[in-house]
Amino acid sequence: MSGPVLSRVGRFFSSALLCALAATAADPAIAAAPVPSTRYALAAPDARYSVQTAGVDRERELAADIDRPKSLPLRYAAERPLANVFFRGARTHGGEWRDLADGMALWRIPLHAPHALTLDFGFRRFFLPPGAQLFIHNATQTLGPFTDADNPRSREFWTPLIAGDNAQIEVLLPQAMKPFLELELSMLHAGYRDLFAAKSLADPNTGSGACNIDTICPQGDIWRREVDAEAVLAANATFCSGQLINNTRGDHAPLLLTANHCYASQTAGNALVVYWKYQSPICRVISSTANAQPVPTTNALAQTGGATLLAANADSDVTLFQLAAAPPTAANAYFNGWDNTEIAFSDGVVIHHPNADAKRISFAAGTIVINDDTSIGEGIHHWRVDHYSQGTTEVGSSGSGLLDGSHRLRGVLSNGAADCSDPAGEDYYGRISTAWQGGGTPDTRLSDWLDPGATGATQLDGVASCTPPTVSLAISANPIVAGDKVVFSASVSGGSAPYHYAFDVDGDGIADSTDPNQSSIPAVYPGAYSGNVSVSVTDSAGCTGVASRALIVQAARIAQTPAPLSAPTLLCGGASTVLSPGQRWRTPVAVINNGNTASQAGYAIFAQDPATLGQARLTLETPAVAVPALAPGQIAVLNLDYAIDPATACGAPVRIDYLGAADGRGFNASAATIVDAAIDANCQAISTCPAVTTALPLAAGSYYDPLRGGNGMTLASIPQGSNDPVFFGLWFSGDMARQPIWYQVQAALHANQVNSPLYMTQQTSPPAWPVRPASIGSVQITLVEPDRFVFTWNFNDTAGGSLFVPVTSYPSTIRIWYSPAESGWGLYDQLVQLNGATAPPLLASLAYIYDSAGTPRWIEATNPGYSDGATLAATSLRPACPGCVWLDYRAGQQTAGDLIYAGSGGNMQISTNLFFPSAIPGSWTRNQLPLTLLYLAQ
Repeated sequence: MSGPVLSRVGRFFSSALLCALAATAADPAIAAAPVPSTRYALAAPDARYSVQTAGVDRERELAADIDRPKSLPLRYAAERPLANVFFRGARTHGGEWRDLADGMALWRIPLHAPHALTLDFGFRRFFLPPGAQLFIHNATQTLGPFTDADNPRSREFWTPLIAGDNAQIEVLLPQAMKPFLELELSMLHAGYRDLFAAKSLADPNTGSGACNIDTICPQGDIWRREVDAEAVLAANATFCSGQLINNTRGDHAPLLLTANHCYASQTAGNALVVYWKYQSPICRVISSTANAQPVPTTNALAQTGGATLLAANADSDVTLFQLAAAPPTAANAYFNGWDNTEIAFSDGVVIHHPNADAKRISFAAGTIVINDDTSIGEGIHHWRVDHYSQGTTEVGSSGSGLLDGSHRLRGVLSNGAADCSDPAGEDYYGRISTAWQGGGTPDTRLSDWLDPGATGATQLDGVASCTPPTVSLAISANPIVAGDKVVFSASVSGGSAPYHYAFDVDGDGIADSTDPNQSSIPAVYPGAYSGNVSVSVTDSAGCTGVASRALIVQAARIAQTPAPLSAPTLLCGGASTVLSPGQRWRTPVAVINNGNTASQAGYAIFAQDPATLGQARLTLETPAVAVPALAPGQIAVLNLDYAIDPATACGAPVRIDYLGAADGRGFNASAATIVDAAIDANCQAISTCPAVTTALPLAAGSYYDPLRGGNGMTLASIPQGSNDPVFFGLWFSGDMARQPIWYQVQAALHANQVNSPLYMTQQTSPPAWPVRPASIGSVQITLVEPDRFVFTWNFNDTAGGSLFVPVTSYPSTIRIWYSPAESGWGLYDQLVQLNGATAPPLLASLAYIYDSAGTPRWIEATNPGYSDGATLAATSLRPACPGCVWLDYRAGQQTAGDLIYAGSGGNMQISTNLFFPSAIPGSWTRNQLPLTLLYLAQ
């Protein structure tokens, strides 16, 4: 907020508020627990472990704020960057470590910023493993303990304020958890605004102006709910304010609206600490001396964890965040309603924190009209408040919301001249109406977030918070090893049944489970993971409780390492030291287990780099090389043998990559280039060195990853006379939303390996035909044993793999059908003779088709005793995406209609009545559509 008096420094928050709030940031019941130094009766750390930053010159800092641009929020502290204070990967720098007799370990670091009135801290990296506790304390205060439940998704952590110029940070955790602790202390904020004074730049001994009205006064009675929407915000050593706002779902999503000139970046969101309930407990008489004194904040509540930036619009001076968690229950938070129209209104009210003092309420006089004057300051689209009939706004009120007589938000305070000394001063509020469409994109407009269902609502009432159920989360084992099954179980008390459960197993804040009735789910992690898992439980009244815990998944990582090795050896083809057509070579490769657990015996996978497939003709004689079990840090030396085709052109590039290793726990990708050379530019073909390989059998059929059901491949190997057979595979998998999707693999099977583009099809203009396949990456099928292969992929900037085995060993008939009239979709059938050759077979059919948007989808249809003409009941399952955490693919399955084959042999017709579940609406109906048999194997 700006204007002729104090407006030059902006309507932002002053210091004393957060200084006072620091005293009550932690839960008093928890904070009462003694800090580890006291609990273990330890002497203070040696002085060499202390960190002392530059001191604070309060007068100089306050003077600097006078000329601080009005487009920036007001500072409360000087920034003191910290370097080389970290613990990660079992490496430490700074602070004192002690291993205690009871199996716990303790890290302590004292910090001092001379003459600072408050301290708070920023961690660039922050992860507390299970059992860890973090405290911040000094002689008068304790914050914490913070636990793994406080781990933020951003991996940044910013603390509430603690009073005084010194503090000690302590982390207590089980010694076994030390390798998983991540701490990097990167910032200290040295406060220069007093705890109970310095509320005003004009007079450091007074609070907000005496003309203001405490929200507890009778004037605030009909605005009691909206008072509980308002909060104080701190980020990056600056203050502002904001309020919760409702959305059309009414789901209590913690959406926080503030001014764009306060905070408008994800950096600010990561650092955001929110303070609730800073308000006077008594109504002070307007214009009295007491009404101009600052209010202590003994009941204020601090919320850590940061927020996600959703939308920022500078023209309307509006920013919308979503807090990482719901406000604390004791905040009794309210979610304001809104009105996105541009109809002028009267009876405007603003609830705000003038001069960073306790909440006040002010009443606008006259009609509030649109103002698009570009000379105002922050933003260009405002509501203009001519003056206030009661109360005012001051420095520190920026980001507060303007409410109309219907109790709906219309804008946020941007700038103006109002003040107790200028009762006729005007104010300007950035308009929600223009921020609604903002810059035309989701990250610049409010509509996507406040009306997520696109209802077209122009007005919405507010909603009160509810009392959520109490939730706890149990983990069957922690730590675990990648490839092992872990079970997450939620326990609930309070609220009202029935409960709906949503598990987030990868820490991205998006629910992964698909059956809301499951209170317990199994999961398999494909690789190492160090992060939080959580469960949200919503009761029948729509109230949601959340529990979050850290999970440690250990994994082997077999990576190439530049250990001392002998030079490549020419196995056959003369005495040349350079590559020539017709030669055979052996290159030694050293691999190391860089993971944090032992590997199983498995296979290292090599492949010709896809970029050189069309240039150099090679045969990898050992595309899969056996690797022994390796302990962490252990090295094995492997031999990569390859032959150069006599027809390879002189000068052609030769590049062979190591892709990673597969064992019984899965595949760990760790790409490295092993051979990077070129055929001799003056080469002569040598025809005496044919490649040495032993072909492994691969039967047509269905294959899957036994660790992750619902993710598999149906394949056929089609002979091509004397040439390599063509491998044709349909990869049935899932997308990020765990909706079924399929890809296609087609290339020659050469010397036990397929090296192919990965194709994805999509209808060019649904429902028109044909469908055009597009290459979206590369894959390899590497045979390692008879009818067993390692499937590796690289697409969407993600590399991964799986060890695939046959779905069944029973005698089977494989059929692949397509319709010539409708290119690009079809059906894969496997008829399995479970009960002998004469019994009706089990028919499992996979229909690979398209939804209404033209996206590839698949449906599973089965009949346990099939005969032609029988109905197959279809279902839609929920597989995991490649490389994602596996969940039970049958959880959340839905019926999807049926299909019927009619005819016999190769003359078949199909009738379908398939439909997609609500998440991917659409249908697929065909009536006696002729099918052509593309492939048959018995």
